[in-house]
Amino acid sequence: MLPFPTSPAILIGAICFYGLIGCVIESPPEPPETVTERLIPLLTDTQPDIRRTAALSLGKIGDPQSVPALVLALSDPDDQVRQSSAWALGTMAESLSDQSLVALVQHLTDPSDSVKKAVVLALGRTAVHEDLLQVLTEAYAISTIDTQRTIIQSLAHFEFPFSYSVYLQALESPDSLTRQSAIAGLGELGDPRGLPYLRTHLLQDPNVGVRSEAAFRLGKLGTSADVSALKQAMETDPTPNVHFWSSWALVQIGPNT
Repeated sequence: MLPFPTSPAILIGAICFYGLIGCVIESPPEPPETVTERLIPLLTDTQPDIRRTAALSLGKIGDPQSVPALVLALSDPDDQVRQSSAWALGTMAESLSDQSLVALVQHLTDPSDSVKKAVVLALGRTAVHEDLLQVLTEAYAISTIDTQRTIIQSLAHFEFPFSYSVYLQALESPDSLTRQSAIAGLGELGDPRGLPYLRTHLLQDPNVGVRSEAAFRLGKLGTSADVSALKQAMETDPTPNVHFWSSWALVQIGPNT
């Protein structure tokens, strides 16, 4: 077997090369744990590109032994390295300890929006405890619109009751995708307190996607009290999509509508 390269740049290149032609190499490839052991030191290389590529490679390998080093890399001075490390941790969501989850949550205050978004996405793939995710309510208030949207979309995966108040904040967002995600989140929670908000956005939201989502969620959760709003939407809304979902919702609520 050829000796494995030791230069960081050559090592990274060799990993990619072997990944492409591994099916025709006569010698068996290095086992993942061996490659992981060689990549981990590269997370502290002097070159940011090497550190970033090492983090991405570790995420693709998915060996849990790299988790502690990737957690440390969340504090790297380079934004892209921190982002890549957060992504890599998300690929190993089922192997993260409570300590690792806490570290991810702490980096929701990262100065880089791209890093915060990667952290939120990573948390969204974990079985994180409710008390840890509650920090997202604080993060939402201080984040940019893109990160706020990601936070709302991630919260919808968990159905924690505390999300209700965050969804109400999100309904005031100027971003239509954030509002639509908040409507979907309210629907997933199944909290009847959300029904008046669904009716309001069905009839008044300027975005067709939000109005359609509201109609769909009313079909899932609505009662006879929601029939009037749905019929009004069918009569006054200018878009076929809202007409369709309002009609569907009425059927779901019951035959006596």
